[in-house]
Amino acid sequence: MRSVWMIVGKHPRLWVTAVLALSAVLIYAGIDRLLEDRTVQSFSGAIQDKVVAIDPGHGGEDGGAKGTRGTQEKVINLQIAKKVVDQLNQAGGKAILTRETEANLSVGQWSQRSELTKRVEKAQAANALVYVSIHANSFPLAPSCSGPQVFYQPGSAEGKRLALHIQKEMTKRVGNKDKRQAKAEDYFVLRMTKCPAVMVETGFLSNAAEEALLIKDDYQDKLAQGIAAGIARYLGGEPAEEPKDAASDAPGGFIPEVDRALSPGTFDS
Repeated sequence: MRSVWMIVGKHPRLWVTAVLALSAVLIYAGIDRLLEDRTVQSFSGAIQDKVVAIDPGHGGEDGGAKGTRGTQEKVINLQIAKKVVDQLNQAGGKAILTRETEANLSVGQWSQRSELTKRVEKAQAANALVYVSIHANSFPLAPSCSGPQVFYQPGSAEGKRLALHIQKEMTKRVGNKDKRQAKAEDYFVLRMTKCPAVMVETGFLSNAAEEALLIKDDYQDKLAQGIAAGIARYLGGEPAEEPKDAASDAPGGFIPEVDRALSPGTFDS
Protein backbone atom coordinates (compact mmCIF):
# COMPACT_ATOMS: atom_id res chain seq x y z
CA MET A 1 0.00 0.00 0.00
CA ARG A 2 2.83 2.40 0.85
CA SER A 3 4.27 2.08 -2.66
CA VAL A 4 0.86 2.86 -4.17
CA TRP A 5 0.50 6.04 -2.13
CA MET A 6 4.04 7.05 -3.04
CA ILE A 7 3.10 6.77 -6.72
CA VAL A 8 -0.06 8.79 -6.11
CA GLY A 9 1.94 11.47 -4.34
CA LYS A 10 4.48 11.72 -7.12
CA HIS A 11 2.01 11.49 -10.02
CA PRO A 12 -1.37 12.93 -8.92
CA ARG A 13 -2.47 13.72 -12.48
CA LEU A 14 -1.73 10.16 -13.60
CA TRP A 15 -3.81 8.83 -10.71
CA VAL A 16 -6.74 11.12 -11.51
CA THR A 17 -6.57 10.13 -15.17
CA ALA A 18 -6.59 6.45 -14.25
CA VAL A 19 -9.58 6.88 -11.93
CA LEU A 20 -11.52 8.80 -14.58
CA ALA A 21 -10.71 6.20 -17.22
CA LEU A 22 -11.83 3.37 -14.95
CA SER A 23 -15.03 5.24 -14.10
CA ALA A 24 -15.78 5.74 -17.78
CA VAL A 25 -15.26 2.05 -18.49
CA LEU A 26 -17.61 1.06 -15.65
CA ILE A 27 -20.24 3.59 -16.73
CA TYR A 28 -20.18 2.50 -20.37
CA ALA A 29 -20.21 -1.16 -19.32
CA GLY A 30 -23.25 -0.46 -17.18
CA ILE A 31 -25.03 1.36 -20.00
CA ASP A 32 -24.19 -1.44 -22.41
CA ARG A 33 -25.59 -3.99 -19.95
CA LEU A 34 -28.78 -1.98 -19.53
CA LEU A 35 -29.22 -1.78 -23.30
CA GLU A 36 -28.56 -5.51 -23.61
CA ASP A 37 -31.13 -6.39 -20.92
CA ARG A 38 -33.86 -3.98 -22.00
CA THR A 39 -37.43 -5.03 -21.34
CA VAL A 40 -39.90 -5.35 -24.18
CA GLN A 41 -41.64 -2.17 -22.99
CA SER A 42 -38.46 -0.19 -23.62
CA PHE A 43 -38.80 -1.08 -27.31
CA SER A 44 -42.23 0.56 -27.56
CA GLY A 45 -41.05 2.90 -30.32
CA ALA A 46 -40.04 -0.06 -32.48
CA ILE A 47 -43.24 -2.01 -31.81
CA GLN A 48 -45.84 0.78 -31.80
CA ASP A 49 -48.86 -0.13 -33.97
CA LYS A 50 -46.95 -2.85 -35.82
CA VAL A 51 -48.81 -6.07 -36.60
CA VAL A 52 -47.11 -9.31 -35.62
CA ALA A 53 -48.62 -12.77 -36.19
CA ILE A 54 -47.94 -15.29 -33.44
CA ASP A 55 -48.82 -18.85 -34.40
CA PRO A 56 -49.28 -21.42 -31.58
CA GLY A 57 -48.18 -24.59 -33.35
CA HIS A 58 -50.56 -27.54 -33.74
CA GLY A 59 -53.96 -27.44 -32.00
CA GLY A 60 -57.33 -29.13 -32.20
CA GLU A 61 -57.01 -32.79 -33.12
CA ASP A 62 -53.32 -32.25 -33.83
CA GLY A 63 -51.72 -32.42 -30.39
CA GLY A 64 -48.14 -32.22 -31.59
CA ALA A 65 -45.40 -33.83 -29.53
CA LYS A 66 -46.09 -35.46 -26.19
CA GLY A 67 -43.80 -35.15 -23.19
CA THR A 68 -42.58 -37.82 -20.81
CA ARG A 69 -45.19 -36.62 -18.30
CA GLY A 70 -47.94 -36.55 -20.89
CA THR A 71 -47.66 -32.83 -21.63
CA GLN A 72 -49.25 -31.97 -24.97
CA GLU A 73 -47.26 -29.64 -27.15
CA LYS A 74 -50.34 -27.83 -28.47
CA VAL A 75 -51.21 -26.72 -24.92
CA ILE A 76 -47.89 -25.12 -24.00
CA ASN A 77 -47.55 -23.62 -27.48
CA LEU A 78 -50.78 -21.70 -26.94
CA GLN A 79 -49.83 -20.70 -23.39
CA ILE A 80 -46.49 -19.24 -24.47
CA ALA A 81 -47.96 -17.63 -27.60
CA LYS A 82 -50.54 -15.77 -25.53
CA LYS A 83 -47.79 -14.45 -23.27
CA VAL A 84 -45.80 -13.22 -26.30
CA VAL A 85 -48.87 -11.39 -27.64
CA ASP A 86 -49.47 -9.79 -24.23
CA GLN A 87 -45.84 -8.64 -24.05
CA LEU A 88 -45.95 -7.06 -27.50
CA ASN A 89 -49.35 -5.42 -27.08
CA GLN A 90 -48.47 -3.97 -23.68
CA ALA A 91 -45.59 -2.22 -25.45
CA GLY A 92 -47.95 -0.73 -28.05
CA GLY A 93 -47.90 -3.42 -30.71
CA LYS A 94 -50.81 -5.04 -32.52
CA ALA A 95 -49.93 -8.70 -32.17
CA ILE A 96 -52.47 -11.33 -33.18
CA LEU A 97 -52.82 -15.07 -32.62
CA THR A 98 -53.47 -17.41 -35.54
CA ARG A 99 -55.49 -19.53 -33.11
CA GLU A 100 -56.85 -18.52 -29.72
CA THR A 101 -58.53 -21.82 -28.80
CA GLU A 102 -58.38 -25.49 -29.71
CA ALA A 103 -60.70 -24.91 -32.68
CA ASN A 104 -59.26 -25.38 -36.16
CA LEU A 105 -59.38 -22.59 -38.73
CA SER A 106 -59.82 -24.93 -41.69
CA VAL A 107 -63.33 -26.04 -42.66
CA GLY A 108 -64.36 -29.49 -43.88
CA GLN A 109 -62.03 -32.46 -43.91
CA TRP A 110 -59.07 -31.50 -41.74
CA SER A 111 -55.49 -31.69 -42.93
CA GLN A 112 -52.31 -30.13 -41.65
CA ARG A 113 -51.70 -28.44 -44.99
CA SER A 114 -55.12 -26.76 -45.10
CA GLU A 115 -54.83 -25.71 -41.46
CA LEU A 116 -51.40 -24.15 -41.94
CA THR A 117 -52.56 -22.41 -45.09
CA LYS A 118 -55.49 -20.84 -43.23
CA ARG A 119 -53.18 -19.58 -40.51
CA VAL A 120 -50.84 -17.97 -43.01
CA GLU A 121 -53.81 -16.40 -44.81
CA LYS A 122 -55.05 -14.95 -41.51
CA ALA A 123 -51.66 -13.36 -40.90
CA GLN A 124 -51.49 -11.96 -44.43
CA ALA A 125 -55.02 -10.55 -44.19
CA ALA A 126 -53.91 -8.65 -41.09
CA ASN A 127 -50.84 -7.32 -42.96
CA ALA A 128 -48.48 -8.87 -40.43
CA LEU A 129 -44.90 -7.68 -40.67
CA VAL A 130 -43.51 -10.91 -39.20
CA TYR A 131 -44.81 -14.42 -38.56
CA VAL A 132 -43.58 -16.40 -35.56
CA SER A 133 -44.70 -20.03 -35.16
CA ILE A 134 -44.18 -21.40 -31.66
CA HIS A 135 -43.50 -25.11 -31.08
CA ALA A 136 -41.84 -27.50 -28.64
CA ASN A 137 -39.27 -30.02 -29.82
CA SER A 138 -38.96 -33.74 -29.13
CA PHE A 139 -36.34 -36.40 -29.80
CA PRO A 140 -36.99 -39.48 -27.62
CA LEU A 141 -33.94 -41.32 -29.00
CA ALA A 142 -31.72 -38.70 -27.33
CA PRO A 143 -33.56 -37.63 -24.16
CA SER A 144 -30.67 -35.45 -23.01
CA CYS A 145 -31.20 -32.98 -25.88
CA SER A 146 -32.30 -29.61 -24.56
CA GLY A 147 -32.54 -25.93 -25.31
CA PRO A 148 -34.51 -23.54 -27.50
CA GLN A 149 -33.79 -23.20 -31.21
CA VAL A 150 -35.13 -20.95 -33.96
CA PHE A 151 -35.51 -21.92 -37.63
CA TYR A 152 -35.79 -19.67 -40.68
CA GLN A 153 -36.36 -20.24 -44.40
CA PRO A 154 -33.13 -20.85 -46.36
CA GLY A 155 -32.21 -17.80 -48.42
CA SER A 156 -34.29 -15.38 -46.34
CA ALA A 157 -31.95 -12.68 -45.04
CA GLU A 158 -34.72 -11.01 -43.03
CA GLY A 159 -35.93 -14.33 -41.66
CA LYS A 160 -32.39 -15.06 -40.54
CA ARG A 161 -32.04 -11.66 -38.83
CA LEU A 162 -35.32 -12.23 -36.99
CA ALA A 163 -34.25 -15.75 -35.98
CA LEU A 164 -30.86 -14.58 -34.70
CA HIS A 165 -32.45 -11.92 -32.50
CA ILE A 166 -35.01 -14.31 -31.00
CA GLN A 167 -32.41 -17.03 -30.47
CA LYS A 168 -30.11 -14.64 -28.64
CA GLU A 169 -32.85 -13.16 -26.45
CA MET A 170 -34.23 -16.56 -25.42
CA THR A 171 -30.76 -17.90 -24.67
CA LYS A 172 -30.01 -14.89 -22.46
CA ARG A 173 -33.07 -15.66 -20.35
CA VAL A 174 -33.16 -19.46 -20.12
CA GLY A 175 -29.67 -20.60 -21.15
CA ASN A 176 -28.71 -23.09 -23.84
CA LYS A 177 -26.16 -25.65 -22.68
CA ASP A 178 -26.34 -27.53 -26.00
CA LYS A 179 -25.35 -24.27 -27.72
CA ARG A 180 -28.18 -24.47 -30.23
CA GLN A 181 -28.19 -21.66 -32.76
CA ALA A 182 -30.61 -20.28 -35.32
CA LYS A 183 -30.70 -22.60 -38.32
CA ALA A 184 -32.09 -22.61 -41.87
CA GLU A 185 -34.75 -25.26 -42.58
CA ASP A 186 -37.25 -25.58 -45.42
CA TYR A 187 -40.62 -25.77 -43.63
CA PHE A 188 -43.96 -25.33 -45.36
CA VAL A 189 -45.20 -22.56 -43.08
CA LEU A 190 -41.99 -20.57 -43.56
CA ARG A 191 -42.17 -20.86 -47.34
CA MET A 192 -45.83 -19.89 -47.50
CA THR A 193 -45.55 -16.56 -45.69
CA LYS A 194 -44.86 -13.37 -47.63
CA CYS A 195 -43.37 -11.64 -44.59
CA PRO A 196 -40.25 -12.77 -42.69
CA ALA A 197 -41.12 -15.91 -40.73
CA VAL A 198 -39.48 -18.15 -38.15
CA MET A 199 -40.31 -21.29 -36.23
CA VAL A 200 -39.40 -21.22 -32.54
CA GLU A 201 -38.78 -24.53 -30.76
CA THR A 202 -38.93 -23.56 -27.07
CA GLY A 203 -37.34 -26.74 -25.73
CA PHE A 204 -37.52 -30.53 -25.71
CA LEU A 205 -40.55 -32.30 -24.28
CA SER A 206 -38.58 -35.55 -24.60
CA ASN A 207 -36.22 -34.24 -21.90
CA ALA A 208 -37.98 -34.81 -18.56
CA ALA A 209 -36.20 -31.94 -16.82
CA GLU A 210 -36.93 -29.49 -19.61
CA GLU A 211 -40.55 -30.64 -19.85
CA ALA A 212 -40.90 -29.81 -16.15
CA LEU A 213 -39.65 -26.30 -16.91
CA LEU A 214 -41.80 -25.79 -20.00
CA ILE A 215 -45.02 -26.27 -18.03
CA LYS A 216 -44.01 -23.71 -15.39
CA ASP A 217 -45.61 -20.28 -15.66
CA ASP A 218 -42.46 -18.34 -14.74
CA TYR A 219 -40.34 -20.27 -17.25
CA GLN A 220 -42.91 -19.62 -19.97
CA ASP A 221 -42.72 -15.93 -19.03
CA LYS A 222 -38.96 -15.94 -19.66
CA LEU A 223 -39.38 -17.62 -23.03
CA ALA A 224 -42.14 -15.19 -24.01
CA GLN A 225 -40.01 -12.22 -22.95
CA GLY A 226 -37.14 -13.51 -25.06
CA ILE A 227 -39.31 -14.07 -28.12
CA ALA A 228 -40.98 -10.66 -27.77
CA ALA A 229 -37.66 -8.86 -27.21
CA GLY A 230 -36.17 -10.56 -30.27
CA ILE A 231 -39.14 -9.47 -32.37
CA ALA A 232 -38.80 -5.93 -31.03
CA ARG A 233 -35.11 -5.75 -31.86
CA TYR A 234 -35.88 -6.96 -35.37
CA LEU A 235 -38.69 -4.44 -35.91
CA GLY A 236 -36.40 -1.74 -34.57
CA GLY A 237 -34.01 -2.44 -37.44
CA GLU A 238 -31.15 -3.65 -35.27
CA PRO A 239 -28.52 -5.71 -37.08
CA ALA A 240 -28.07 -9.25 -35.79
CA GLU A 241 -24.68 -10.70 -34.96
CA GLU A 242 -23.68 -14.14 -36.16
CA PRO A 243 -23.07 -16.47 -33.19
CA LYS A 244 -19.44 -17.06 -32.26
CA ASP A 245 -20.05 -20.55 -30.85
CA ALA A 246 -20.73 -23.42 -33.24
CA ALA A 247 -24.20 -24.92 -33.09
CA SER A 248 -24.62 -28.20 -31.28
CA ASP A 249 -24.50 -31.36 -33.38
CA ALA A 250 -27.03 -32.99 -31.08
CA PRO A 251 -30.07 -34.26 -32.98
CA GLY A 252 -33.27 -32.30 -33.06
CA GLY A 253 -35.30 -29.93 -35.19
CA PHE A 254 -37.51 -32.52 -36.87
CA ILE A 255 -40.12 -34.90 -35.55
CA PRO A 256 -41.11 -36.89 -38.66
CA GLU A 257 -44.26 -38.25 -37.02
CA VAL A 258 -45.41 -34.83 -35.84
CA ASP A 259 -44.03 -32.12 -38.12
CA ARG A 260 -44.15 -33.92 -41.48
CA ALA A 261 -46.65 -31.37 -42.85
CA LEU A 262 -44.16 -28.65 -42.06
CA SER A 263 -41.48 -30.21 -44.24
CA PRO A 264 -41.59 -29.92 -48.04
CA GLY A 265 -43.42 -32.52 -50.09
CA THR A 266 -44.94 -34.58 -47.26
CA PHE A 267 -48.46 -33.26 -46.78
CA ASP A 268 -51.63 -34.98 -45.71
CA SER A 269 -54.11 -35.36 -48.55
